[in-house]
Amino acid sequence: MARIIRENRATVVCAAVVALAIGALFALRLAMSGPKAGRLVALVHDAEGEVHVMPLDRDDTLVVTTSAGTNTVAVEDGAVRMVDADCPQRTCLQATPLRTPGRQIICLPHELWIEVATEGSDGSDMDVTQAQELNDNVDLVAR
Repeated sequence: MARIIRENRATVVCAAVVALAIGALFALRLAMSGPKAGRLVALVHDAEGEVHVMPLDRDDTLVVTTSAGTNTVAVEDGAVRMVDADCPQRTCLQATPLRTPGRQIICLPHELWIEVATEGSDGSDMDVTQAQELNDNVDLVAR
């Protein structure tokens, strides 16, 4: 065995270098795909421009009352959802609870929306006008 290694020393060294490089790339990829720096939070944007922050790792309930109306938002089991609203149609109560960034729950009559973001982020740049445009497009498709 030792004779084979001595005779193929260059091949053994190259194989060791390739194995180390592959291991380093794997470790780097694992480190980059691990948990992000900040924890996930729900950002509740209300009609008066306030942004209420609710960590998703702690169950909590928030009642938001503005001149537009009252909404109750709850964080349960790592997800945020709308649990009550005094708007006429209450369609926001049917929205799927949010666990990850990328989607929103919107209550158009109360000009309130919820999104998930990484702590320290200010969330998206969506405003109520954009939400109204989205709703108008959905209504057109549904008709």
